[in-house]
Amino acid sequence: MSTRKFIKKLTASLLFIAVVMSFGVQSAFAESNSPKATVKNNVVTFSNLDQLKANEKLAIAVVDSNGDPATITIESVDNSISRVAKSSNSWKVSYKGVVIHAYFYMTVTNNKVTNAWDYSITTLGSTYSDASLTYNSSSAKLTFTSNAYNGIASHTCWLKGTPRGTNNEVDVTYSM
Repeated sequence: MSTRKFIKKLTASLLFIAVVMSFGVQSAFAESNSPKATVKNNVVTFSNLDQLKANEKLAIAVVDSNGDPATITIESVDNSISRVAKSSNSWKVSYKGVVIHAYFYMTVTNNKVTNAWDYSITTLGSTYSDASLTYNSSSAKLTFTSNAYNGIASHTCWLKGTPRGTNNEVDVTYSM
């Protein structure tokens, strides 16, 4: 084999290795930016939410104040069919526990809550009253009173979504 052919093959091989390694680095970088949920001090932080596709959700298991299992979920809402600006993200924020299942929708634009709408509350073995969904630029919050044992015991419950950092992070807190 001539020196010229050897140098061409060596150059082609090194170029191939460089290309393959660059794809590997990009792939690893993409994984680190994948959507994730973490729990710390009873706050669920959903991050890298801009990577969720329309109607895709991210959920995490938590333990409620009674020691029962629950799930906190955030779901990307498809803005293409609504009148929401393309720079906005809409989310369905939900809590599903043993006794209570509640959710609401909120829109975030430039890291500020610009709308909250359409909540739902379902209870098992109890009733609820005084439900309200409120929002300001920093958060959206669903509040209601859970009444158990024919009104003998009651508890104020809430589910709150707070954008944090950038438009792709939302903290969810709750008391159920």
